[in-house]
Amino acid sequence: MKKKIILALLFIGPLGFFIFLSLGDVNFKPCEIFNKNIVEIATFKKDTTSFENHINIITFLGNKPEAKEVQLFNINQVVFKKLKKYKRFQMISVHSDLDSLKIKSIQEKLAKTTDDKFFKWKFIYLDSLEITKLYQSLKTLAPLDDRLASNQAFIIDKNRNQRGRTDDDKIGEEVFAYDLSSINDLKNKLLVDTENVFYEQEVSTTSRKERLGKNEE
Repeated sequence: MKKKIILALLFIGPLGFFIFLSLGDVNFKPCEIFNKNIVEIATFKKDTTSFENHINIITFLGNKPEAKEVQLFNINQVVFKKLKKYKRFQMISVHSDLDSLKIKSIQEKLAKTTDDKFFKWKFIYLDSLEITKLYQSLKTLAPLDDRLASNQAFIIDKNRNQRGRTDDDKIGEEVFAYDLSSINDLKNKLLVDTENVFYEQEVSTTSRKERLGKNEE
């Protein structure tokens, strides 16, 4: 009899604890919407890349993308590697460099540490007018530099809204762009805020299988 009771407790205990956790409130902080209807990148490039129905992080590399390699390495290590497993996540790096060999070299360096999910990181060529139009549709801290590059990353949600936070460091500061040269910004702001947007738009509405995806190409 004792053995049966012990076995029952061993089975029911963990099950009960799991049910208790599943019923509890999930703590996540909804991110603010700073701009709506960000210019859709698919209007410039007639391919399969689209902001809609994806949770996106976008960066601007300009006409000398190799100058941003350290920043790209930072965001790869701190952010992309954590989020690449999710089906609806993608990173988009916009550039205006016609030298495809430079872009290929950057991609090869980054791909060495991202296994088979590097296809989620899109490097897209746009001309100067297209880059400017896209950038101007965002709420930004500063204009593009003379190379059409920015030191900031931006979050764009599934509905083409720019997302961020309004209470940074508990002093009410708005954050709608993230400093690529700051590991602290990437880890404690960009990653956290993207995960919050992901929870809001994906975790609360889809199954784990749908979120992670199967047989992705």
